[in-house]
Amino acid sequence: MSADSTNLQSLGWDELVALKRRLAGELKELTDKIVEIDKNQMHSITDSIRDQRSTLDTHTERLRQIRSVVEKHNAELLAVSDRISQSKNFLSIMEARLPSEKDEDLHIAIQKNQALLDAKDYRSERGKNEIMSRVKEASMKLEAIKATRTTKEQLSQLTQESGKIGTAIRQVEEERDSLRAKLSEINGKLDELYNAKRKLAPERDTHLGKYDYITKQFDAINARLDAMSAMRKKQREEYGYGLPSDALFKVKEEARKKLEAGSKLSFEELKLLYGEKD
Repeated sequence: MSADSTNLQSLGWDELVALKRRLAGELKELTDKIVEIDKNQMHSITDSIRDQRSTLDTHTERLRQIRSVVEKHNAELLAVSDRISQSKNFLSIMEARLPSEKDEDLHIAIQKNQALLDAKDYRSERGKNEIMSRVKEASMKLEAIKATRTTKEQLSQLTQESGKIGTAIRQVEEERDSLRAKLSEINGKLDELYNAKRKLAPERDTHLGKYDYITKQFDAINARLDAMSAMRKKQREEYGYGLPSDALFKVKEEARKKLEAGSKLSFEELKLLYGEKD
């Protein structure tokens, strides 16, 4: 029900009081809505935004750490891969040149020929050189076998190390993918929260507009009631309690309407309008 000035002039005391009571209820309802937005909804959204941004910053920092870890592991993996490649190249060369003899046979041959040298069991310098050559050849074959075996062991260790580094990289990459998914989810939630926060502003403005409008109506009703109260007092002073409530006030209102419409007023009506200030 709109309480503009035209409608107010047609309402009696009881109707104005009832309207005032209803408007007071509407003002309280609007006040509650505004307080709900300011203290509850806006506060809750602001807290949620702060929490989401804190989580976002934590995840973003962890992503930076993961990038650093991945770069470090990749560098380690590259170094190990280079060593594996070198070991494989070495083995491909050495295995083609490995002697057919076993380690034990070569050790025996070295000991046997070394014993001949120690006992000087040779007839000439040429014989001595031949024995020394056999010792040297057997030693070189033995060293080749040892080098091949050592390289194979190193290759096995490097392969295991490469596997561990690869596993570590996969683990941090899985964590990275999980964090990226969480960041996407958080950004979605933040968009929703910011949208909700933006929507609260026009909603609050709408409530304030209604509040201001009803406040003006409320003030107009109070002014009307004050005028009617003053007229009631004057009516009782001049005419006693014989007239119905607000009768003089209504007569004055009718006189005012006639004046505004350009109609001729009686002396009593003019006196009522321009007499003593009520």
